[in-house]
Amino acid sequence: MRGIRKAFGATVALDGVDLEVAPGEVCALVGQNGAGKSTLMGILAGALPPDAGEMELDGAAYRPRSPLEARR
Repeated sequence: MRGIRKAFGATVALDGVDLEVAPGEVCALVGQNGAGKSTLMGILAGALPPDAGEMELDGAAYRPRSPLEARR
């Protein structure tokens, strides 16, 4: 994930988030309430569309439009 941005109206939940997880690596997201953890996972899972940024999976563009598509 590079440059991920998501806003809900005037509230910016994510602004320029970069995250890279290597194969076999375990990653945990921690932070205060309202830090954007659930929003970031929602984007990764296809439940929310990002407003900006790009994602890759195994070197190919990844932009699921639904949780069902993300599971494939």
